[in-house]
Amino acid sequence: MMKVEKATQHILQFIKKKGAFAMKKLSIIIVSVVLLSGFANAADFIVELKANHLRPSEEAFRDIYGGGVMYGGEVSIGVWRGLDVWFGGSYFSKKGELTFTREETKLEIYPLGGGLKYRLTTGIFDLYAGAGLNYYQYKESNPLGDISKGGLGYIGKIGSYVKVTGGFLIDLYVNYSYCRLKPADFKIDIGGIEAGVGIGYSF
Repeated sequence: MMKVEKATQHILQFIKKKGAFAMKKLSIIIVSVVLLSGFANAADFIVELKANHLRPSEEAFRDIYGGGVMYGGEVSIGVWRGLDVWFGGSYFSKKGELTFTREETKLEIYPLGGGLKYRLTTGIFDLYAGAGLNYYQYKESNPLGDISKGGLGYIGKIGSYVKVTGGFLIDLYVNYSYCRLKPADFKIDIGGIEAGVGIGYSF
C-alpha cells in the first residue's frame, strides 16, 4: 500500500507539469509501477488495449473536426478490496476544414494520466466506476500556423469487464473527459464523451 500511495503522489505531481519532458517522466513512473506490481495479488493486475469514439463536448470543435476514434492502453493494479490504481494513455488524430477558408487543418491530442476506480464482481462481470487526472498535449497544424499547448484535465469512467476465457477479458466502457485550454485568443474544451471497448488480460 505504501508503495502505491507514493507512486500515485509522484504521478500526480508530474501530471501537473507542462511539456513533453513531464510526459516522458510520467511514462517512466508508470513503467516502474508495473515492474513493481509483484506486491499486488496476481488476479488484480490487468493490461489492456483500448479504442473508443470521441464525441467532443465543444460545438466549435465538432464543427471543424467532428468526432473520431481514439486509441490507447491502460494498466490497472488492484490495491485493496476492489480498489484499483489505473494508469493510461491514448492518442487522437483528425483532419478537418477551417470554418471560413475551408483549408485543411490537422489536430492531435495526447492524454496521459492516472487515477482510481472501484470494481464490483458479479459472476463473469466486473462492474467499475472511477475518476482521475490526465495531462493533455494539444497540437494543431494548418496554413495559419502551428499551435502546441498542454494542460491538466479530468476524466470519469464507468464500465464493465467481461471475463471471456482464462485471463482474457473485454472491457466495455464510457468515459467523460474535460480539459479547457487556450490554444490562441480563445478557450476550448478538448474533452468529451468516449464510448469504447478494450481487450485485456488479467494476471
